[in-house]
Amino acid sequence: MKSKSLALIAALAVLLSTGLSANAASSEPAYQAINAQSVWDQGFTGEGTTVAIIDQGVNLNHPYFVGQIIDGYCFVEATSSFRCPNGSLEQSGVEAASQRKIGSQFSAEDHGNMVAGIVAGNPTNEAPGGVAPGSDILMANVDLTLSGILAGLRYVDQRKEELNIVALSMSWGGYFTEIPREWLRCDTNPELQQMAAVLSSLRKNGVIPFASAGNTPTLDIATSLFPSCLKDAVAVGSVNQAKDVSWYVTMSDKVELVAPDYTTSANTFSYIRSSGTSAAAPLVAGSYALLRQAFPNHGAEQVLSAIKASGTPINDVIRKNIPMIDLRAAYLLLSNTAAGAVIAPQASTGQVLNVGTFNGKIVVYAKGYKGQTLSWRIAGRWQKVTVTKDYQAFDRLTSATGLTVKIDLYLNGVTPEAFSKTVITK
Repeated sequence: MKSKSLALIAALAVLLSTGLSANAASSEPAYQAINAQSVWDQGFTGEGTTVAIIDQGVNLNHPYFVGQIIDGYCFVEATSSFRCPNGSLEQSGVEAASQRKIGSQFSAEDHGNMVAGIVAGNPTNEAPGGVAPGSDILMANVDLTLSGILAGLRYVDQRKEELNIVALSMSWGGYFTEIPREWLRCDTNPELQQMAAVLSSLRKNGVIPFASAGNTPTLDIATSLFPSCLKDAVAVGSVNQAKDVSWYVTMSDKVELVAPDYTTSANTFSYIRSSGTSAAAPLVAGSYALLRQAFPNHGAEQVLSAIKASGTPINDVIRKNIPMIDLRAAYLLLSNTAAGAVIAPQASTGQVLNVGTFNGKIVVYAKGYKGQTLSWRIAGRWQKVTVTKDYQAFDRLTSATGLTVKIDLYLNGVTPEAFSKTVITK
């Protein structure tokens, strides 16, 4: 049987551009657009946090990365013409983060430098540095094959507690060849279940995985591209300097956030103006690390909810009110929200949650929440479902009529919807 390989889309998820110089961080337009300065002014740069990245490697001698890479991991398929820096097929440690070489020369791989620089590059006279320059980076430099990605994910999962990894950034996308197109539906694709399990483990342990939504402007696509289609990955789209959704974004209901796509960052030897949804995902991951440092007692999901609830609503031709990250607004929201308290999701047009009773059943109605998870507690018993349709109803039998029952309804498992209702069974 032929192997099922991962085909990368358009050189990962970046639109390549030419190099340029830039001014200091405070004048970087992408950082101004998300109000990053307001959090820096409070003394937060991401210190004490680590952001993991699965991508190509980086030039460890580049001024952007000296002292910024706290750990690395390399995985190379046996059939590849490349090897890890120590000549093996697998390596860990800082040196493993080095981008590939052909002989003594670096190969033409700028992508890893770009995404890592957006997260936590050192500010220089030529470029602004990362959005969270105080954060550390774990750089997983792997073959972007199923086995390579899975190996990188498992390494991140193993190191999450020791390194205080708070976010994972994945700026690549693809689809599988030699399998039915419907297998693009990640949640039912057996080839992806091991990856889905690791992402679930990461998220349950406080590491939020951010993934670029993809650069394929298909208007009728059923789902986001891999890996952003996976349930526990937060799909990130991009906006241009006019704050319009970029023309190339693979848009679907899975996209939860958007961010600028034009941050100045590093390439192998110099600096470039970034582009693509590849640039948006690490910008959100680094921003998230800033807030995790600023609010260490707030839970991982609570910080993510604040980012989404406080974002600037952006309208697209396909979807409306997609939140664009606004660090000032998120910081203020978290400052005024106790640790563990409910942060309600941003309201979206056409979304409805309701509870009622009918023929001896308690019924939960959901409209506009396709792909999301609902859970509710009725008389001390929990139920959890995934909404698979634009409009859907779920019911539970009750033992008798005339009972007064309190229902607490939650959205996406850990973030309570501002919803509690008492009904009398009929």
